[in-house]
Amino acid sequence: MNDKEREVNSVFNIAVYLKLMASFIPDADFEQVSKMVGNIHDFFKFSDREEILEKLPYIKSNLEQMAAPLLKRFPVRKSLDEIVADWDQFFKDDSEIYSYGLEYGWLEDRINIQGFIPYNHIPYHFRIGLYVHRGNLGIEEEFLIKDSFNCLVKAQKAYDQLKEYGDFKQKVIQQEGTKDFDHETVRKITDLKYEVSANSRLAVISFYAFVECFVNSLGFSHAKRNAETLSESDSEILYGKKNGRFLQLKSKIERFHQLIRNDRKTVIITSDESQIQEPFVSFFNIYENIRNSAVHFSPTKEQIWLKPADWIEKAEQFSRLALEVALVIWKSCYPELPYPDYIGRLDYDTFMDKAISYIQSLEQVAEELKTIDYSNLISKH
Repeated sequence: MNDKEREVNSVFNIAVYLKLMASFIPDADFEQVSKMVGNIHDFFKFSDREEILEKLPYIKSNLEQMAAPLLKRFPVRKSLDEIVADWDQFFKDDSEIYSYGLEYGWLEDRINIQGFIPYNHIPYHFRIGLYVHRGNLGIEEEFLIKDSFNCLVKAQKAYDQLKEYGDFKQKVIQQEGTKDFDHETVRKITDLKYEVSANSRLAVISFYAFVECFVNSLGFSHAKRNAETLSESDSEILYGKKNGRFLQLKSKIERFHQLIRNDRKTVIITSDESQIQEPFVSFFNIYENIRNSAVHFSPTKEQIWLKPADWIEKAEQFSRLALEVALVIWKSCYPELPYPDYIGRLDYDTFMDKAISYIQSLEQVAEELKTIDYSNLISKH
């Protein structure tokens, strides 16, 4: 490759850089930038050498003017050629980057994007939405905490229906002078009881899974950001293993916060039964038994046959306990930060309100479908 070819590539890389930035900056016109990049690509590919050399300075000047505000706002940590080469690798690997988003850490390693997301802490693997998903942000444990609250709200709703339906049917048989519910009523009450119990069990399992995912996320992010300074053994621990074997959640909680804290102090002990404290005592010694009975039931384990009221109580208690545990773990890792902005500050009411809104939205869809008169719809076939 001669000098002119290298210059053409470098100029085109400015255009690709602009497309990369436009893919995640909310106020950028991605379609317009993408079209511009395509036009420049076609010009360089199909025009003759003389025309390219003639217009190259003009194209370069325009692209540099467009890039200047972005480079000032987000200074680069690598050259544009290096950034574009790394960006192109996503498409060579067929990683569907526009569908799944870009890791914050990938950008952070190449571009100073501090302040782009106004959170007090952003995990390395936090996902930034691209193109049509611009403005969307997310991380794996957020899905689990949403799952957890959705299951809890469904259990609560079924329990409210159970009480209301039972009270109503009780009044009916009193008015009719009969002693017992009919077969159809018993079946419906049984179905509601199952709905309460099933969603309560799923809530317990999901909240436990959320806590473990949250802990794994803290370890992974710290390991990625500090790969150059951590020892091999410490990195392995933060990735959830020791000597090639997976660590239990208790071990990860205790080891991770030691490695993440600046002072390396141990403020949580979960591996010693004589020193473990609340809320971890309840989380592990009581409620993990419920989780295990639901996942690995046997007659020797905690009773899985509970009354709906008992299951609701267990699920609600465990939901608050799980968020309390997560927040204590967070503060043990980052004592200077009161809560993690990136996951709703672990605020119970915030996630509960979102779950209720989600369930209500689904109910509205169901009601809307009931009003559709399919006989009046004209078939296009």
